[in-house]
Amino acid sequence: MRILHILDAAGVACIYSKYQQMQGHDAKVIWNKDVADKYGIYDFYKDYLINVTYGKFTETCIQEGETADVIHVHGYIDILLALRKKFHRQKKIILHYHGTDIRGLKKQELPHRSLLSDTMIKLKMFYRKKIGHARAQKLADAVCVSTPDLLPLVRSGIHIPIPIDIEHFSPKNNSKGELKDAFTINSEVTNVQWALDLCKKNQINLNIEVIDRTKNPILYADIPDFIRGYRTYVDIRYVNDIVLENLSSTALQSLACGLSVLDYKLQFRRGLPSEHDAVNVASQLSKIYSDLGILKL
Repeated sequence: MRILHILDAAGVACIYSKYQQMQGHDAKVIWNKDVADKYGIYDFYKDYLINVTYGKFTETCIQEGETADVIHVHGYIDILLALRKKFHRQKKIILHYHGTDIRGLKKQELPHRSLLSDTMIKLKMFYRKKIGHARAQKLADAVCVSTPDLLPLVRSGIHIPIPIDIEHFSPKNNSKGELKDAFTINSEVTNVQWALDLCKKNQINLNIEVIDRTKNPILYADIPDFIRGYRTYVDIRYVNDIVLENLSSTALQSLACGLSVLDYKLQFRRGLPSEHDAVNVASQLSKIYSDLGILKL
């Protein structure tokens, strides 16, 4: 079976393609090579990519889509609309959301050129969120989400757990030096100070190092060795005034590398949940393809 992934989110589509190829499928990701590869994810998974420029992106998606049995679109609703216009209902298309592509950001920076300009931008954002996504979901044969908190935001959504490349993230070759106590990740969408204050208030006695990967990127190839230099990952994320209950990608990677993870309930977890093993995620995708009538299990 030929599986075409369009775009990606933090390597998820690349991991899908890798493990779907292990199943014997012809799976590739069409990626816009004009996008900066800040963390080296697309260099690491380059064997699973079809790299194209932005100018050739839509044309390539349609060309490659001609021979695809299933087209798996990751968050990019504009290309889904273009594919449906070209292929009508001849192709099975999956729409997959991964987070801010459907949730959005509560605090959206506007250029403030004028009140009229800001109003027009807000109207476009409203259209995209309320109307564009609703239309795209109706046109998709299935709608998937990467985390359970996204299910209320879509119609008839299917939760596909975040896959962890267990060949890359594993406990082997743990750091031989003295391990540091704990770390957490600061990002543009999380309130890391809130998490630190929560730990302090509840007498969580960890020396927590805050890592800002946006300012000091760690290459994807080097992340396992970095993670294995610690004992614990603190996975408390406060986003849009909500505490996220699901485990983050970094938390899952840390569990796969043998660390303990402090979750939002201030409980320590150990061991990667089996549903996040990329082998099992690929099998779940096969079940979805089977339900769509394009794969016999």
